[in-house]
Amino acid sequence: MPTEPGGPAPPRRGGGPILAVFALGLAAIVGTTVAFLPSGPKPPPISVIGGSFRLESSKGGVLDSRTLLGKPYLVFFGFTQCPNVCPTTLADLGNLLDAFAKEGGDIRAYYVTVDPERDTPEVMREYMASFSDRITGLTGSPQEIERVTRAFRAEVKRVPLAEGGTTIEHSLMVYMMDRNGGFAGPLDLEAGHPLALKQLHRLAAAGRAS
Repeated sequence: MPTEPGGPAPPRRGGGPILAVFALGLAAIVGTTVAFLPSGPKPPPISVIGGSFRLESSKGGVLDSRTLLGKPYLVFFGFTQCPNVCPTTLADLGNLLDAFAKEGGDIRAYYVTVDPERDTPEVMREYMASFSDRITGLTGSPQEIERVTRAFRAEVKRVPLAEGGTTIEHSLMVYMMDRNGGFAGPLDLEAGHPLALKQLHRLAAAGRAS
């Protein structure tokens, strides 16, 4: 899946130096709750990560985050032309949510594009059809997407490629949001599904991971 139409796909773009910043953030985890480190000397308090949003859904219509109050959910940022990291994470996350459903849980995830100019509602609808129905793609105007990425303190940077065209480096965190819409910590997919399932059960039971 090329990052730019007509250009070769770079190896594992979507992380780069931002992935290193993310790794520093994980080192600061206490339990399963951490504030993602943005640019700057101090991480923001957890309470300032996240916010309301109203974006076009890959399932049709508009999703208003106010309709999610009362139930926890997950948020992940990416773009449809991401060659490796995004589709791998979406597939893994879908398998995790399906496994969680078999254990009696029901948590949904929302995949917010960081490339709204190319990721139209039609493109998102086609792309998300390859993944679990428990994950919904979201898009909007560049201004709407910028507001959401800022609210979630997500790093987004368009980077030129040596062979021409551009790719987008972005935060790789899967945000766990509690039933009040507050940030509860990052979902740890890297540690394997047994730990991630425990995180989801805690999130579903208490509305906040601990």
